[in-house]
Amino acid sequence: MNYYDAFIKLLLENKPLLLFLVIAIGYFIGRIKIAGFSFGVAAVLFVGLAFGALHPDMALPDMIYILGLVLFVYTIGLRSGASFFASFKKSGLRDNLLVIGILTVSAALTSVLGKWMGLKSTLTAGLFCGSLTNTPALASVVDILKHSISDPASTTARDLLAEPVVGYSLAYPIGVMGVIFLFQMGIRFWKIDFKKEAAITAEITGVSTEELEHINVFVTQSRFIGRTLREIGESGELGEIIVSRRLPYGSNEIEVPGPSTLIKSGDTLTLVGLANELERYQSLIGIPTGRDLSLDASTVAVRRIFVSNKAVIGKRIRDLKLYQQFNGIITRIRRGDVDLPRHPDLTLEAGDRVRIIAPKEHMKEISTYLGDSYQKLSEVDYISISIGIALGLLLGMLPVPLPGGSTFHLGFAAGPLIVALILGKLGRSGRIVWVMSLNANLTLRQMGAVFFLAGIGLKAGYSFYSTFQTAGFQLIILGAIVTLVTALLGILLFKLVFKMPYNLLLGVMSALHTQPACLAFANEKDDTGAANIGYATVFPTAMVVKILLAQVILGW
Repeated sequence: MNYYDAFIKLLLENKPLLLFLVIAIGYFIGRIKIAGFSFGVAAVLFVGLAFGALHPDMALPDMIYILGLVLFVYTIGLRSGASFFASFKKSGLRDNLLVIGILTVSAALTSVLGKWMGLKSTLTAGLFCGSLTNTPALASVVDILKHSISDPASTTARDLLAEPVVGYSLAYPIGVMGVIFLFQMGIRFWKIDFKKEAAITAEITGVSTEELEHINVFVTQSRFIGRTLREIGESGELGEIIVSRRLPYGSNEIEVPGPSTLIKSGDTLTLVGLANELERYQSLIGIPTGRDLSLDASTVAVRRIFVSNKAVIGKRIRDLKLYQQFNGIITRIRRGDVDLPRHPDLTLEAGDRVRIIAPKEHMKEISTYLGDSYQKLSEVDYISISIGIALGLLLGMLPVPLPGGSTFHLGFAAGPLIVALILGKLGRSGRIVWVMSLNANLTLRQMGAVFFLAGIGLKAGYSFYSTFQTAGFQLIILGAIVTLVTALLGILLFKLVFKMPYNLLLGVMSALHTQPACLAFANEKDDTGAANIGYATVFPTAMVVKILLAQVILGW
């Protein structure tokens, strides 16, 4: 036995070794940049395809990529739930309608090209699923064919069932690489600066990556004199700006202002907010003063505290009643690497670092109330995660009726994602906290992504190699045309017509192709999380519509 055969035998007999070897090589290759281009974590998929082509049994159990897919979409849904539902108040409905329109055009193009090339509808349906990288759509096509065959064990039946799989496996790799290629070309052609894009994205998603600042203002304007902070806040006259300190006129003792604090002429106030908002609103209150109240720590303390107490996770800031209990207020929330403006309706998540201003004597009580335990943040609540995923899998198993008596299932991707979006929006249900810390979420998400990419790559590798030899080059050309036309149409519409920020666009287009590898590429290019929001906004719609359209192509 030569070294090559010994190596193949080693991998076939040690599937865990195969899995982690593919992941390690994929990560290494993904970090290599050529002319500014790199595949990132998506390279795991291509390494999986290469290893899978070495032997027909060079594949992992389906459970590996299914587990990875479920973890990936579930953690995305949890993080994006609140933003997903909030987006429908802005542009979410428009984006979903556009996705439906683009996919319909893509299905029509696939059918026309398939007829023109004289392909069977089974091959054409499989090509559509592979070009738009949708495994549940392929499963629905195969399921319909199974029910239409009188003798599933016959050779004719096996050949018929193989046809959509052949089309899928040939189109799938380019279905991923083509989209990533256009993403990268768009970045270079439009010279995308993701830091500038983040500011535009913040207006759509409500999440900004700008650092919060503070200024001190001497109150002179009559419009605020004699009014409480509650009245001013409810009027919306200060936007998202927070008043964190107050030095009453004629006094030397700084206080933490609350909702009932009355603003008087000559007061000095510390305002906290984004730089552009501070510049816009400070003149409405008075004039800047050289005295910085934040430098005086005689009576008021400032501290960053970790949110780790399950009793407060998932609650809105307004429901904490910090001022009523401890005479303290939250001025900033740092989630991951981003400072969020404090809004009364903002929900606290595990791992948030909140900046508290309060009298010194109450700071220890506040710390205990919020938790402030880094060790607890590393603990994953497997009860809530397991319940949530189980609910998602059950939803994915439910048959959804279609006209004509047939049914389809949401599957392992759309089911958990839909449930996760809802649970992410809820935050908590009684004593069950659905959301998890950002660190835990990102760890599980990355693990899910690499398991999925390695598993699906190894599974499709040999069939891609063998069917390429037998089915011909025209099938790959057709799949490439469908992929590139669909992706290019979407990118141009969202970017040029609707002026969507490119980081958000990457997420929407990744969801249109229902492709986690594309989303992983987007997240490596931009770390604001905008791509995840865009992905979650249209992914359920894209998943269901592609399942329906694949069946329409099959019957056309």
